[in-house]
Amino acid sequence: MNTFLDPTAFPGPMRLRRPERESFVSEASFNGHIVFSNWSRAEVEKLLPPDLELCANISATPDIHPVVFIFGDQAQGAMLFGGFTFSLGVQYQELGVAVPFVKHRRDPLIHTFMARMYSSYDIATWNGNFHYGFSKVMAKLGWRGPVYLVTAEDGALLLHATVADSGEWLSGDRCTLPNFAAVQWIFSLPVVGRRANGIYVRSYFGWDFGAAQVRTADACGSIDAPFLPGLTPQDWHDVSAGTFEVRNMIWRLSWPSALL
Repeated sequence: MNTFLDPTAFPGPMRLRRPERESFVSEASFNGHIVFSNWSRAEVEKLLPPDLELCANISATPDIHPVVFIFGDQAQGAMLFGGFTFSLGVQYQELGVAVPFVKHRRDPLIHTFMARMYSSYDIATWNGNFHYGFSKVMAKLGWRGPVYLVTAEDGALLLHATVADSGEWLSGDRCTLPNFAAVQWIFSLPVVGRRANGIYVRSYFGWDFGAAQVRTADACGSIDAPFLPGLTPQDWHDVSAGTFEVRNMIWRLSWPSALL
């Protein structure tokens, strides 16, 4: 069972009401990969800050929990205001490590938590940390053949992923690939971040596949430099039918609000 894509495995109240387009404040065109992996719950718990906890997994595999790697290029960055789109003309690379099906101990709603993000753009890094609590770190990111590398400013290897793309490109708005609808559902949940001052904030991603293309892929990789205390270097691999390559997906972001 792919419990990472079975919402019934993680019971709890969901906030399914999505913000209107006017509620989003920025957007970019994303070209990259979305990779789901299963970890032991004990290892995933090391990714969480105080006051966040994993939702109970009531499936046949209760000792695992999903971790998602999202990496690629953010292009055509723009600000949204008053129904207008103001192009910023920026392009940069990012990788995010996300943990879905997480909740605050004093808030019953289910969220996705951004455990770490690496970015090649300093302004996006500052904004992601100061306003959203996304734990962003400046890094060098990019492809070397089939390997996506994330390195520190001094060249030290932080994380890498090896990808083998397969399948034909399909239109995102008519895509019927296994698990694709569940991926969209999971990332419609609110996203929680923790600012440096300890305040938790909630925001939303708006993943628009209307003009996008999607195809299946396979991926594996490694966290080569642990980014949190207690986390050790470790390999990871995707689950069956759990990796997607996307082109021209519009990635919008709402303004954050206090979680509690």
